[in-house]
Amino acid sequence: MHCLTAAAFAQVKLSGKVTDETGAPLPGITVAVKNTKFGTQTNVDGNYVLNADLKPGNYTVVYSGIGFSAKENPLTITSASSYTLNASLSTSVSKLDEVVITGTSAGTTRKQLGTYISTVKADELTKGATGNVLAALQGKTAGAQVTQNSGDPAGGISVKLRGISTISGSTDPLYIIDGVIIDNSTTRVTNADASYNGGNSVGSVGQNRMVDINPADIESIEVLNGAAAAAIYGSRANAGVVQIFTKKGKGGAPVVSFSTSFNVNSLRKKLDVNEAPTKFGGTPDVSTQTILSPAITNTTAVNRYDYQDYIFRTGVGSDNNVSVVGGQNKTRYYASAGYLYNQGIVKNTDFNRYSFRLNLDQELNKWISFNATMNYVYSKSNEKPDGNTFYSPTNAVTIIGNYYDIQKRDALGNLLAVGERGRVNPVSVIEDIKQRQQTSRIIAGAGIKLTPTKNLTVDYHMGIDNYSQDGTTFIPPYAYNVSLGFFGGGATLDPTQNGYASAGNNNSFLINHDLNATYNAKISKSLSSVTQVGYSLQYQRQHYSLQQGRGLPPFVQVVSGAATPITGADQRTELSISGEFIQQNFKYRDQLFVTGALRVDGSSVFGTHERNQVYTKLSGSYVVSGTDYWKRLGVSKWWNLFKLRAAYGESGNLTGIGAYDRYNTYMASAFIGSASFLSSTVYTNPEIKPEKQKEFEFGTDMAFWDNRINLSVNYYTKKVEDLIIKSAIAPTQGFSVRQDNVGTLSNKGIEVVLGITPVKTKDFSWELTTIFNRNRNKALSIGQSFLLYPTNSGAPVAIAAGQPIGFFYGTFFARDANGNEVKNAAGIPLTEMGTQNGSLGYTTKRDANGLPTGASLQKKIGDPNPEWTGTLTNDFNYKKFSLHTQLDAVQGVSVFNADFRTRQGVDNGKVAEQEDRGLIPRGYIAGVYGIQEWRIDDGSFVKLREVSLSYNIGKVKSISDLTVSVGGRNLYSWDKYKGYDPEVNAAGQSTVLRGIDFGTVPAPRTFNVALRAKF
Repeated sequence: MHCLTAAAFAQVKLSGKVTDETGAPLPGITVAVKNTKFGTQTNVDGNYVLNADLKPGNYTVVYSGIGFSAKENPLTITSASSYTLNASLSTSVSKLDEVVITGTSAGTTRKQLGTYISTVKADELTKGATGNVLAALQGKTAGAQVTQNSGDPAGGISVKLRGISTISGSTDPLYIIDGVIIDNSTTRVTNADASYNGGNSVGSVGQNRMVDINPADIESIEVLNGAAAAAIYGSRANAGVVQIFTKKGKGGAPVVSFSTSFNVNSLRKKLDVNEAPTKFGGTPDVSTQTILSPAITNTTAVNRYDYQDYIFRTGVGSDNNVSVVGGQNKTRYYASAGYLYNQGIVKNTDFNRYSFRLNLDQELNKWISFNATMNYVYSKSNEKPDGNTFYSPTNAVTIIGNYYDIQKRDALGNLLAVGERGRVNPVSVIEDIKQRQQTSRIIAGAGIKLTPTKNLTVDYHMGIDNYSQDGTTFIPPYAYNVSLGFFGGGATLDPTQNGYASAGNNNSFLINHDLNATYNAKISKSLSSVTQVGYSLQYQRQHYSLQQGRGLPPFVQVVSGAATPITGADQRTELSISGEFIQQNFKYRDQLFVTGALRVDGSSVFGTHERNQVYTKLSGSYVVSGTDYWKRLGVSKWWNLFKLRAAYGESGNLTGIGAYDRYNTYMASAFIGSASFLSSTVYTNPEIKPEKQKEFEFGTDMAFWDNRINLSVNYYTKKVEDLIIKSAIAPTQGFSVRQDNVGTLSNKGIEVVLGITPVKTKDFSWELTTIFNRNRNKALSIGQSFLLYPTNSGAPVAIAAGQPIGFFYGTFFARDANGNEVKNAAGIPLTEMGTQNGSLGYTTKRDANGLPTGASLQKKIGDPNPEWTGTLTNDFNYKKFSLHTQLDAVQGVSVFNADFRTRQGVDNGKVAEQEDRGLIPRGYIAGVYGIQEWRIDDGSFVKLREVSLSYNIGKVKSISDLTVSVGGRNLYSWDKYKGYDPEVNAAGQSTVLRGIDFGTVPAPRTFNVALRAKF
């Protein structure tokens, strides 16, 4: 019996070379024997070797790769033990037959999609000299606005897909890694106390948890912008979906890959500081911010300093990764380890990340297969206060006059106080404040797939995301008095009571279960059907706790040693969501595709009678260029692809309210030493329901001249109904604010993706890609006329019907009929005055001298939502050289530059220098200081985002493939911004508060040298 088996099956060796139409070798092409489990990939020279157990007979060998049309070659196995098959693939940039995943196990092809889905491959993510996967995604997908909020070593990044989709909750998309739903929230466990933070809160610029993901492990990313594409996820996908797929095992001998890079981070742009040799008033030891006191006209000679030379540094970093991929017969594996070290451009800040991954695919028998993924991440960081704090290192450039020697010490070696009200010396912040954070995280998933019959597939997948954050903050007692603004309040604080310690912890656990079944049916020769049904369950638990106190004795750094405890926090959250869906797809002659889906979701967050919501989806695509009559038109020789598509989809919003908001619970609070309860000031309708988004999308995909020109155009219009908004109510009702479904908002936009291959020869190729995005966001109704979000940075952020979400609203310059500023007799601009007619209307008034009179007026003074964004990418390849460049543009956007105004007010800015030197009237800064329009800055920019030059050395002894590269990120910015960088947000991932610059660390300029090898 054993002999018969051996005679029936024998191991044969298949080998060959795969090239493109010019004869150039193609690496990374998948070579597989159709209807078997045997496959491999071509090496850097386009060669492949495949060992397979095949019995004699006829087979088909399939060659496929991204950007190329798949090809099939026949193979006849006889008694020979080796066979040679070469193949030549033609370019197919349209990728119509590329398989994409849209929330179900089976996936589909781009040809069938009625919606636009962006795909970013691994090699595109590794060209930008960054270890953050979201930073690597910038400019590479249509419809996405990716903003780096902070330049900290692990600074948070915000992603918006097709505009703002909510007001009350998060507008970040849903993130899924290999079927595991993961948490990307920002929870600050350092610098967490409101009183320590000056009592101010406009958001957090701390780490968001996507920083834990190693880009080197990623095979591809799919971005689902529209509600129709994401509708299968129901109420989890209101803001879109980002699906990340990590690398998998491949059949054949193990292949070891290694990469290392050395990075240099530096401040891209220094701010010009005041260089005037004098200041108004007495010496800094006597009077300080007298630039704002026009009555003081005497001057004193001073030495000017540039604090930036002390605060910023050139940081270094390294990103190292090793992986092994392989498999034999029914087992395939991928294992990797990575270490990232990144120094910040602010002294004494850094970020370390250790990551380990194992992916396993196992075929148990012909109809059962199993897969598992395991990713462990440990990270730690040294931080400094950032963003919305008066004592962040970068704010030392803003809040202190630059006439202090900040490194001067007393006879005992103690640093001296600087600035009015005992500002904290920035050297104290850099050298003494210690903020440390560490995170331990496990992301794991396991699934089983059954194929009990030829046309039926059933699969189950479970995913877990479990992490723990631990953060400590220590501020030693200072010999000098400090301001209570540093710890909360407004008066000076006695040295015996200063010093601060805190310990914050955040534990998060997510688990998701997904069960799906797919049935394929051939209805007729021209018509086929795919039916999918599924059930999902998700559970999330979070526990955040904080201990803090002030008044520390010498050498003590723990909360238990504080003389004065400060109220901490103990927040616990649990929620669950479940859903069922059915999706039906019909395909007619591989030309016409129609897909419909229905999903029902239930969330524990919302009211019992409203939590179950129905979400529908309908999409269709028609490949006109695949029809018989298209071929008869005579245009197919130069017009290769013409596809029309349309879609309608609905999705919901899970993050609109907190897990227990609808209960209107009482809060425990001590009162004169006794236990007591306080009622919340916010009343939430117990039957509140999820917001609902409805979106229409229309688009076309076209390709011309042998796919050398590819064009995709998308138009979308989406409306969010039942918007959750907090509205003011009469206190006589027992509450001052009511939270309910009372508003609507809309987004309309267009996305254009144009790819051109101007040159393609055997030795040289040039590929150009440009992306254009335009989104118009508007509140249609908000249940009241106006909502104002004041912030400590002075940024008056507003929402009003008919206006974009989060526009800037404030006082503005008085102007005459010709648009010129109205000035007083001294030549100082004036605030516009008159009568306010509602929130956005006003009537100006002038006195007998033509000067403004009445009450100060307010209006829309800026918009943080850009007019348009775009990207231009060029990739040049000459023999073994490759050059990549990427330009990103954001145009027609405002930034509330709170730092610029404040720099002038403390006499260290360039406008203040003009007043010190008598170039502008005395009192100019005092006159314009309170005009909020003066803080609005042009945030438009064109940025050289990425540059990479690489050389593929090829084989070197035992190294099968060796590549060296040099590159950079954020190298240059063409802008008129008066701060460090217009790409900033002191409010972190906040949905409504955008475009605020207040003490945030700017994104650094990065250079890197990298080495990649395969063995």
